[in-house]
Amino acid sequence: MPTLNIKTRILLFVVIFEILAYSSIVLFSNVYYSSALSNVKEQEIIQTFKSSANKIDHTISLMEQSAFNLAQHGLSLYLEHNKSNFDKAELKQKFSDILEQHFSFFELALGGGVWFEPMRVFEDTQYFGPYVYRDNKRILFSWELSGEQYDYHSQDWYQLGKQAAKNALPVVWTHPYVDEAGSLAPMMTVDAPIILTNGDMIGMATVDWSLSELTAFLETVKITDNSSPLLIHKASNRIISFPLKSELVMQTTPDEAWFKPLYNDSSNTKFNTFRSLPINGKLYDLYFLETKSGFILGFFSPHKDIDKEVRAVSQVTLLGGAIIGITFIVLIIFIMKHLFKPFDLVLSQIKGSIKHTDNEKVTVQNIVYDEQNEFTPIITELNFVYQQVNTHIAEINQANTALTKTQNELDKLNIDLELKVKTRTDELNHKTEEALKALSELQTIQKKLIEQEKHASLGRLVAGIAHEINTPVGVAITAASFVEDEVVHLEEKLQSCQLTKHQLIKVISDFKEGCFILKSNLHRTAELVASFKQVSVDQSSELLRKIELNAYLEDVIRTLKPRIKNSSHKVHLEPNPVEIEVLCSPGAIAQVITNIIENALVHAFNKHESGEVNVLLSQSGNEVSILISDNGQGMPSDVLECIFDPFFTTNRENGGSGLGMHLVYNIISQQLNGTINCSSIVGKGTQFIIKFPLNSTN
Repeated sequence: MPTLNIKTRILLFVVIFEILAYSSIVLFSNVYYSSALSNVKEQEIIQTFKSSANKIDHTISLMEQSAFNLAQHGLSLYLEHNKSNFDKAELKQKFSDILEQHFSFFELALGGGVWFEPMRVFEDTQYFGPYVYRDNKRILFSWELSGEQYDYHSQDWYQLGKQAAKNALPVVWTHPYVDEAGSLAPMMTVDAPIILTNGDMIGMATVDWSLSELTAFLETVKITDNSSPLLIHKASNRIISFPLKSELVMQTTPDEAWFKPLYNDSSNTKFNTFRSLPINGKLYDLYFLETKSGFILGFFSPHKDIDKEVRAVSQVTLLGGAIIGITFIVLIIFIMKHLFKPFDLVLSQIKGSIKHTDNEKVTVQNIVYDEQNEFTPIITELNFVYQQVNTHIAEINQANTALTKTQNELDKLNIDLELKVKTRTDELNHKTEEALKALSELQTIQKKLIEQEKHASLGRLVAGIAHEINTPVGVAITAASFVEDEVVHLEEKLQSCQLTKHQLIKVISDFKEGCFILKSNLHRTAELVASFKQVSVDQSSELLRKIELNAYLEDVIRTLKPRIKNSSHKVHLEPNPVEIEVLCSPGAIAQVITNIIENALVHAFNKHESGEVNVLLSQSGNEVSILISDNGQGMPSDVLECIFDPFFTTNRENGGSGLGMHLVYNIISQQLNGTINCSSIVGKGTQFIIKFPLNSTN
C-alpha cells in the first residue's frame, strides 16, 4: 500500500475532523428538533381533538334545547286547543306552521315532530303525530306516521321518552339507528316529554339528528395529512364513523383486542394513544378521548406521518451542513496548495537532480537553489551527499564492467544447455502429439456415442407417442364410420318417405354422440402431436428461444406418458405458481428431464414395485431450480460417486450404455451454464438438484 504524502495526510485529517464535527452537530440538531417538533405536533393534535369534541357536544346541546323548546310549543298549542276547541284541520295547520317554522331556523336537524298520547287531542283520534323532515333544503310536512301501520306508540324511541318522563328527565337520547320509516339515513333522536302541571305526560317532542353530517364533518378534520376518524357511541357500543373499515359503520364494535381498552381508557379529561395498530395491512397510531356527550372520538394516523416534519427539518439541516462542509474542504485545499508551494518547488528540484540514462545508469547533479529560507541548509547538505554518491557510482560502474564479462561467459554456457534442453523437448513433444491424437480419436468416438444416445432417446419418444396416438385415432375412425352409416341409413329413410320424427330425433342424438367421441379423441390426438412436435423439434435443435418453463415441463412429461403407462409408477409435476420465462435451448431441458426420469424408471425401482417420481420447479432471483426425486431403492456411495462418469452403468447386461447421465451432466454444464448435484440414501430414494440461470447465454 503506497504511503500518503504529508500534504495528503494533513488534508485527510482536516476532512475527517470536519465530518465528525458536522455529524455531531447534525445529530444534536435532529434530537433537539425531533423533541421540540413532536411536542408542538402533539399540542396541535390535542387542540384539534378539543375543537372536534366541543363541536359534537355543542351540537348535542343545541339538539336537546331544540327538542325542549319544541315540547314547550306543543304544550302551549295543546292548552290553547283545550280552551278554543279547534277542529282537526285547523289544529293540524297550526302544528304544521309551528314545525315548519321551528325547523326552518334549526338547520342542524334532519326532522322532528310532536307525538301525543292516544285520545289526548281528540277523543276519536288514537294517533296524532304531526312530523316534518328535510328534503335537501325543503321542509316537508307529513301525517304518514300517524296511523296503525307505523304505530308510533310502540316504537322504541317513544317508549324511551315515556320512561324519561317517569324519571323526570327533560330530554333523553336514543341509540344510533337507521331511519327505515323515513330518510333511511343513520341518525339519533332526542325525546323531550310534554308534561302537564299535574305531572301527566300527554306526549313528546322529537328532533332527529343526521349522523351523516357528523361523519362528513369528522372526515374533513385532519390531525395529520393522511389521518382518518373513528367515532363510537359508547352507551350502545355502536360504530358511527370508521372510513378505514366502512363495512363496520352502524355495527357494534367487533371482538378485536384493541377495541376493549377504548372503553376502559377513554376519558373526557384524558388524551390517550395506541401505537402501531395493524389496519388493512398498514400500521396506524390511534389518538382518542371521550366527549362529554358520551362518544369515543379517535383519529388514526399512519405510523410515519408524525415524523414527516422532523424528517423535513433533518433534510434541510443535512443539505445546509453538506454545502458548508464542502465549501470548507474546498477552502482548505486552496489554502494548503498556497502554503505548500515552496515545499513543492523544492521537491521538484530534488526530483530533477536525479536522472536515468539510456543504459540504465543513474546520475545526480547539484541542486541550484537561490532562495534563502528553511530549505536552504537542507539543499546544501544534500549537494554534499550527491558528491559522495557520484564517487560511489564510479566505483559501481567499474564493478559492473567486470560483472558483464562474467555474465558473457555464463551466457555461453546457457546456450549449450539450451541446445540439450531443446533436444529433450522435441522428443517429449513427439510423444505428446501421439497422446493427443489418441485422445482426439477417443473424444470423437465418445461424441458419436452421445449422439446415438440422443437419437435413441428420440426414437423411444417416437415409438411411445405413436403407440399412444393409435388408440384415440382408432376410436375417431370408428366414430366417423358409425356417423357415415347413420347418414346412409337416414338418406334411405328420407327418400322412401318412411322417416319418422322419433327416428330423426334418435339419429340426431346418435350424430351428437358420434361427433362428441370424434372431437374428444381428435383433441387428445392433437395435444399428443403438439407436445411431441415441440419436444422432438427441440431435442433435434440447439437453437436458443424463450420458453415458459412450467408449460414446457408439462409438455415433456406428457410425451413420457406412453413410457410411464407401461409401468406401475407415477410421475408428478409440481409447477411454480408464478410463470418462469427462460432463454435457453429447450431441447437441452427436454433431454435432461427425459433421461433422469427414464433412468429412475429403469434403475430406481424393483420389478413389482409402484414408485413415484416428483418434479418440483422453483425460482430464486435470476436462477431456476428443478428438483427431481424418487422414493426408490437409492444408490450406495461407490455408485453415487461414478454416476456422471462416461460409460459407467449398473445395467450393462440389459443394454445400458453408461452415457445417459454423462450426457445430462454435459448438457447442464455446457449448454445451460448450470450445475447438477445428486444425493441418495439406500432404501429411501434419490434426488437431483439442477440449477441454471434464466438466461443461459450469461
